[in-house]
Amino acid sequence: MSPTDAAPTSSTVPSAPPRGAPDRDTARPASGVGPEGAEAAITEYYDRLVRLGYVVLPSSLGRHRRVIAAHGIAQAALPRGRAGRGGGVPSPRASGSGGTPEDPAHAYVRLRVLRAALDAGRPPRIAGREFPLFSRLPPRRPGGLFPRVIGLRLLPGAEGIGEPERELDAAAPATRAAFVLRHLEGLPPESVRRLLEEAEVGENVARAAVRAADALAGRLLDEGGEGAGTPGSPPSGTVPVPDPCVLRAGPTDLLRRRRRTRTALLSAGGLALIAGLMAVQPGGGGSRAPGATAADPSLLLRAEAGAWERAGRLDFTSWPARGPAARDRELLGRVLAAWTSPDSRVTISTTRGTDPGPPAGPPRLLYAGEVDGAVVVLMHDGLRLMRYAEAAGAGGGPAVLDLARTDGAHSALASAVVLNRGEGTVRYLTAPWVSSAVVRELREAGDEGRPVAVDAHGATEALPTPAGDTECGAYPVLEFTGADTADPGPHTVADLGELTPVLLTSGGPGAGAGDVPDERVREVWAPTACHLSTLAGSGVRTVAVWEFARQELPGDGRSAGWVCTRADTWRTAGSRTLVQFQPPGSTEGAGSGEDGGPAAPGAVVARAEDGPECGPRSPHVLAGGLWQAPDGEWYLLAAGSEEVARISASGGVSGEVTGRTMVLPAEPGVETELTALLEDGGELEALGVGRPG
Repeated sequence: MSPTDAAPTSSTVPSAPPRGAPDRDTARPASGVGPEGAEAAITEYYDRLVRLGYVVLPSSLGRHRRVIAAHGIAQAALPRGRAGRGGGVPSPRASGSGGTPEDPAHAYVRLRVLRAALDAGRPPRIAGREFPLFSRLPPRRPGGLFPRVIGLRLLPGAEGIGEPERELDAAAPATRAAFVLRHLEGLPPESVRRLLEEAEVGENVARAAVRAADALAGRLLDEGGEGAGTPGSPPSGTVPVPDPCVLRAGPTDLLRRRRRTRTALLSAGGLALIAGLMAVQPGGGGSRAPGATAADPSLLLRAEAGAWERAGRLDFTSWPARGPAARDRELLGRVLAAWTSPDSRVTISTTRGTDPGPPAGPPRLLYAGEVDGAVVVLMHDGLRLMRYAEAAGAGGGPAVLDLARTDGAHSALASAVVLNRGEGTVRYLTAPWVSSAVVRELREAGDEGRPVAVDAHGATEALPTPAGDTECGAYPVLEFTGADTADPGPHTVADLGELTPVLLTSGGPGAGAGDVPDERVREVWAPTACHLSTLAGSGVRTVAVWEFARQELPGDGRSAGWVCTRADTWRTAGSRTLVQFQPPGSTEGAGSGEDGGPAAPGAVVARAEDGPECGPRSPHVLAGGLWQAPDGEWYLLAAGSEEVARISASGGVSGEVTGRTMVLPAEPGVETELTALLEDGGELEALGVGRPG
């Protein structure tokens, strides 16, 4: 594994502009393009200019002020002066992707936006120079005469908001600028470096920013499952970046605004006071107060019953509103009030990394009805799943509100959610495209399961759950198939005690999620099942198993499996990787034949936290450990993934073998280091050397 380039973390100090550099507003034109051309470029490329400004502006401004400032500096990119009197637009020095010359006016206004956004994060300067005394002052706040928004708080749309945006905001301003220019504008690295230097970023900082932007894009795309591409080229896929031209409107601090308005109006006189209070009263003049949108049950989003059949992407937006109480306005109003303005009767719980705040706008209703003596309501706000539960007949008594991240969930990940739990049981609410379901014992590879009853609203019968079972006597899972022709399944999910079940998949790095579980995959999952309980409470999204090697054991010639188990969460961080040694007794005949029954758990020989191991960014693995044969002899066993060509051992046991499995005589308790040579000449260190059995 090679370390990822880190983004610069300290503020950059721009180099002074070269002596004799032209003024930013009155540069002499190097082409025939004038202010009229600049205005046309701003209009044509407005969304791209605003996006560049938004990403580069300091995150300390807050989303609302960043949106306003981004629109302001994009509009202020129009140069002063009139056509024919200087103030023309210089021709660009860079070209777009593929070598196509850029629009000179676009290149000019883009540079002005870039300079203004970078300047907003720098301390104030005098005559273009920075002074140490000013480094303690806060960054300048971009402003201007336009635009202005009063009484509303504008935020970017839900797409791109979340962990990727927080990671992007944490990068240095120059890195964010390089990120946009390189991976959204499509400029080659050299052009990006020159643009940063023209924006008064030092040469060394500009080069480092380009490298850090490539690494950042790779991480963001890897988190979304797109893949990072080849080194030195822009990652493939869509980089999740908020769009400041697609906005959500919400209220400002209504109480504070009202107090300030009242004070101002009192000082202005009685007549102004009366007119002002009429303007700010909620509902005055027939208008709707901004804060009422998220809490109004009449504004809840509802999909039609067959919307999923026409959707281009199957996710929670395709779920219709189901349940006997889906039209109970009083209940829905109570639930929305508990979500938007919770009081002491409401207990809020969240999965790790989930925002506990209210929805930004009207959420989508998924289910409302009575389940096992409790009133349960499920909603989705585009990023999170919300479940509200209260005792039946309580009508405003104590309630529990659970929130869980679901950003990016689609297909199998959006096919089932936990509706309610009982004593050792769980009910799921299934997506409208789920056509059949069975409950199956994961520890028994030969168990074909039994059919699950699903009612007209998509709710399953009460099923046994492994959540909370510390003994792991059994591990029941839900296996379902769907009517989605692109990915019908079957898919397997397990309950880890959270609002969303965990999707269990198979296959090596890069394999599609939800591979059909054939007989061998079930044999690999059977000894893995009991290790899933260690992941509870961490917000896990998927768990994948990958048998990267099989090894013939000395003695009776039976074979054992080496399995990598990788758990990914809904957050950027939090991944967990286990390497198991699965001896013959745990993988052969589990749940079938004379030796049937639950499989014994595999032996964990290595662990990794918050890393890329066994994932698309680190697809090679090497592991080993000491093993005692039935005849009492000890051996060092090691195995590597497919592209391992040679394995070497040093320390307590020394030796080298050609191939991707190793068996060497050993003594109990010795410490050994393992390394491997890959077919492409690269080197690989062992993830761990433990005791497999």
